[in-house]
Amino acid sequence: MMRINYIGMILGVLILASCNKKLELRSLTFDVAADSAAYTAGRVATFQFSGNPDNITFFSGEAGKRYGFRERTSAEGIPQLRFSTALNSGVQPNSLSLMISTDFGGGITNTSDPAAITAASWTDISSRASWATNGTVVASGTVDLSDIAAAGKPVYIAFRYTAATGTVQNKWTITGFSLRNVLNDGTAYVIDTLPTFITVANYGNTGTVPGWAAKTITNTYRWTLGATNLVIAGATSAAAATDPVEAWAVTGPVDLRKVTPDAGTVVKTMANAVPALGYTYAKPGTYEAVFVAGNANADGQRSQVKKLAVTVQ
Repeated sequence: MMRINYIGMILGVLILASCNKKLELRSLTFDVAADSAAYTAGRVATFQFSGNPDNITFFSGEAGKRYGFRERTSAEGIPQLRFSTALNSGVQPNSLSLMISTDFGGGITNTSDPAAITAASWTDISSRASWATNGTVVASGTVDLSDIAAAGKPVYIAFRYTAATGTVQNKWTITGFSLRNVLNDGTAYVIDTLPTFITVANYGNTGTVPGWAAKTITNTYRWTLGATNLVIAGATSAAAATDPVEAWAVTGPVDLRKVTPDAGTVVKTMANAVPALGYTYAKPGTYEAVFVAGNANADGQRSQVKKLAVTVQ
């Protein structure tokens, strides 16, 4: 007859019960008080803490540090495009165009079908910009894309280069490309720039931009995508210009309403005791300072939010 190990069974049940028991989460108490009703710009404001939070995150209320915008990724503004051009050689007319599309599928690679570009619907918006006529660098001016943003779709922005046969084919250099979403409150968010991949900072908070890709449609000449410029040149002599050229430099998908979410600063963790915070506001104004306090363990968390109106003179 099989012997049953009752002691082992009991121990197993106790171990299982202890494994399933949730950790008790401490109750949370928290408050914050300012040491003054108003502050002078450039002088330290002090916020006194009370209670037992494990961690505290501070949102000062300044641009990039607003609690209400911590999850905001899109906002209505004026998308403004700027860049500069230089025509380094060649005199062929109308060889560079600024194009934009809302239905291009993207995905440009060395092996992708160039017909994917030409089959898309592209709008020529070259007339909105100023262009170089020689080697002197010319700023485009501000190209307003508000009408295109109104469609609410991601867009692709491109430079289309074309060259004819029989004469020296143009060389173009594009620098200073910047696309920003400018909001009514005066804040402006960089949503695209020149390099193929880069991280940008808007008010101290980082995000990525779409990047660029190059694709040749006709001939073998292609755009060079540099860290600070886009460059293309066709045949450098009339004798070599035996075939036409068409080549594109295209951004990744761009959200013209994109903004970078605001973020707070962790001012207390479980590892340190912080009875107060000193903070300096650089500019006069009325700010909503927000403190998010919390206690947490592996099985749960509690949090409290405290808001203070801060006047800076």
